Amino acid sequence: MAEPYSLETILSEFSADTDAWVLQDKTSGFYVTIPHPKYPGRNPIHFFLSKSNAQDVLVELLEASEKLKGREIYPVMVKLVPAIKGIAAGSDNPWNADGFVVHSPNEVFEFLRGQAI
Repeated sequence: MAEPYSLETILSEFSADTDAWVLQDKTSGFYVTIPHPKYPGRNPIHFFLSKSNAQDVLVELLEASEKLKGREIYPVMVKLVPAIKGIAAGSDNPWNADGFVVHSPNEVFEFLRGQAI
C-alpha cells in the first residue's frame, strides 16, 4: 500500500517553491480537512501534488458528504513547504488543522478506493 509522504521526505525532496493543491471552501475561506485512517482523531489538511488529484478527491467528498453538498469547494494552489511549516507551528495558523497529509498520486488512488469518506 502506498503511504503519504513522511515529513523527512517532504523537507528533503521539495523546495519552498513546490506547488501543492488543497481544497478550500470559497464562501467561508476555510480549508477542507478530511479524516485519514492512519491518523484517527486528527483533523488533517490534505495536500495533493496535482490539481487533478485534488479534484478527484473533491468529487468523492461531494458524493459522500451531505454536509458538503452545495458548498463552493475548489482546489487551490499553495506552496507546500511553507504551508506545512505553518501547520506545524501550532494554533495560530490559518489552516484550522492539527496535522497534514501529503499524497503521492498512487496514495491518492488507494485512499479514494479504501476510504469511507
